[in-house]
Amino acid sequence: MKGIRRASGNDYEHFRGCCNGCILPINNGKEIIEPLVIDFESKHFTGTLLLRIKDTPSSEKTYQSKCENFTANDYFANKKRKFQCIVKGKFKNDLPINQIKTGQLFDRASGTLPARWIVTSAIKFISILAPQLDASLDGDKPRFLSPLLATAQTVLVEDSNSSRCVTIEIEEPSSKKKESILSVLRADSSLDITIPDTSNSSVTNRTNVRKRIFNSLVAKNTTSSLGPRFSKNKVYTFEFFHHLLDFSGDELTLEMGKVGGSVPLARALDGQPLKIMAVYQQNGTNHECELDALWSFDIFHESLYPYAQQANDAEQISSTST
Repeated sequence: MKGIRRASGNDYEHFRGCCNGCILPINNGKEIIEPLVIDFESKHFTGTLLLRIKDTPSSEKTYQSKCENFTANDYFANKKRKFQCIVKGKFKNDLPINQIKTGQLFDRASGTLPARWIVTSAIKFISILAPQLDASLDGDKPRFLSPLLATAQTVLVEDSNSSRCVTIEIEEPSSKKKESILSVLRADSSLDITIPDTSNSSVTNRTNVRKRIFNSLVAKNTTSSLGPRFSKNKVYTFEFFHHLLDFSGDELTLEMGKVGGSVPLARALDGQPLKIMAVYQQNGTNHECELDALWSFDIFHESLYPYAQQANDAEQISSTST
């Protein structure tokens, strides 16, 4: 962690209810002031995180925004989504695209899971959205990982001297407006893959084409470090948003719609937080020792704490008895 700042500012500040490396700012989409962002650095990546969760308390109320990208409107109004996360930054080295994953990694076994048909339905649904999903609920360290470029809802590529200001309303670019990640692939003649021209397509279609192509690339090169790479000379912006997780109630829930209803997660997670994360999966293996975090931030919900405390107490008893 480097510090917390305003989205278009350069200076790190102290904000009420937040602290560097401990409690990080969560914006709620109704900012009259600028959203707060977090600058961070890891072994492979240096960047900025902006996080929004619907209906969370406002972090700060005293500073009027000077950046024209930000308004007093409700970001979540007329949107199905309940969560938005934007990560903008640079890779420190040229890393293979097919070996950069995002998702969830847990430090201990899951707790009591919902009915098996609900779990199976959830995994099938997520697999439709992420065909290259690596999902495992068994064992001591469950995981859900999928390719970063086939998971993010929006991906932008810019020159290395682009502004630090994180733009809130972004969309999948067309080649006529901005360099897109597909144009990078199109320039690589060594790839045996057809890249369609999506410059006149809708935003949704451009996103779907990108996801389909990168799922295909990962399927072909799962264990290879060859192929296209993220460039250390570019700035990348990744946006994630969804409506499946609901943080607003007394329980953290997974919304399964008519199929499974609202599924409480605290017991199943055994009190473990959800993560905003991306990892470098070296050599394309599934071994934990080969995973290096590009970024990783924990999101706790109050319903997790009783189970986290129980797990901590059990661990202390176990260590004392041995």
